[in-house]
Amino acid sequence: MMIRLAAALATTLGGDPSAGAPPAASPVYDLERIVPRGEARTIAFYASLFPDCTPQGPVVIRVLSQPHHGKVTIETGQSFTSFVASSPLAECNTRKVSGQRMVYQGAEGYEGVDSFRILVINPDGTGYESTVRIAVR
Repeated sequence: MMIRLAAALATTLGGDPSAGAPPAASPVYDLERIVPRGEARTIAFYASLFPDCTPQGPVVIRVLSQPHHGKVTIETGQSFTSFVASSPLAECNTRKVSGQRMVYQGAEGYEGVDSFRILVINPDGTGYESTVRIAVR
């Protein structure tokens, strides 16, 4: 599964950020997934690609707050993207590309809702925060 990584970085109003103005806030995107009880599952795949489907560079994923009822790991690997058909990158969906997989596993015996927060930083310096909600069933 793929979250599109093309979040535009907001510009700081009223001057040069190096002159003491606070940086622009990161956009926020929510992600909801269902994970079977007792199983580890890839819940998202992140890749930043050029139109020829080659990687623009590494995507950095930082876990800002850990889940309370399980664990999340970030793994480098290859997978398929899922860009919408109208995207210029939709052709990339037909081949595996390098990126970062986010894997969640609920605590043993846990069933219910869990959540955590991540920060995604793209190779071009744009980024966003995401609240990830997991229904463990």
